[in-house]
Amino acid sequence: MNDRLDDLVFGATTEVRTAPVLQRPAAQAYTTTSVEMFTEPCKKCRGTGKFVGRNGQVFGQCFTCKGKGKFQFKTSPETRAANRAADAARTATKAMQAWTDFAAHNVQIAEWIEANKHSFDFAAKMHDSVVRFGDLTEGQRAACQRLADREAVKVAERVQRIQQAPQVDTAGIDRLKLAFDKARAYAAAKAPGLALRNPKITIGGMTISPAKADSKNAGALYVKQAGTYLGKISDGKFMAVRECSESQRQQVLKFVANPAEAAKVYGQETGICCVCNATLKSKWRLRGIGPVCAEKMGWAGLAEDFGVDV
Repeated sequence: MNDRLDDLVFGATTEVRTAPVLQRPAAQAYTTTSVEMFTEPCKKCRGTGKFVGRNGQVFGQCFTCKGKGKFQFKTSPETRAANRAADAARTATKAMQAWTDFAAHNVQIAEWIEANKHSFDFAAKMHDSVVRFGDLTEGQRAACQRLADREAVKVAERVQRIQQAPQVDTAGIDRLKLAFDKARAYAAAKAPGLALRNPKITIGGMTISPAKADSKNAGALYVKQAGTYLGKISDGKFMAVRECSESQRQQVLKFVANPAEAAKVYGQETGICCVCNATLKSKWRLRGIGPVCAEKMGWAGLAEDFGVDV
């Protein structure tokens, strides 16, 4: 016989299980701590929060502070200044290291950039590129190499020109420099406080004058023709440029060998004083130089030989 299901359903005892109820923990009490804020006025609008034109007309709110007229920071001005200084120091150190690494692997290019960055805008930009990016592009590197090679050729030519430059009478150079010094002293004595800036001698259309004491060629003598540079006398040699002709070279060398005698001969032949370019008349044409210029340059003997009191 089949058992009835009613007995199984209604007669049997059934056990009902219920899931445990989870209890949410009590909310924690959170505390807030106030943060000290540092308030500074906007420097752009001077704390007004307005954009004011030169004529005093207000055009709207300040673009920098958005009309607030102030800024708030969590750190003091001193701390922010110290942080900026530290950042700048780190940037400088990084830049120095970048240049050092580049120079170690690109000696010729780095030397060319260093030598020209203060006078050549392109070299300055290449230096900034290395400092910023640590290297140059292929095109930049090639351009720098061409310029460095060109500079090397010029240096070699300059060295060769110096080596081949004719030797100048050293004693004559010293006498000429002494004459220029005497001319300065003479001018200072005649007009105290008013120094003679550029004493010079003119011979054959060429002027010979000393370089300034603060120039890179201090101690040298410049030779020019109507303002055109023909060369310089330095270290016992006359280093002439291409524009200087052979006859001009010989004239300079002859003059420097014995300046006083050459000045006298020049004045006698041309009737022109080589110091002041004035026309020499009568007896002074025979001496080749006037009494004032002779005394000024320390060549008073040229006039004394003629029996004139200078």
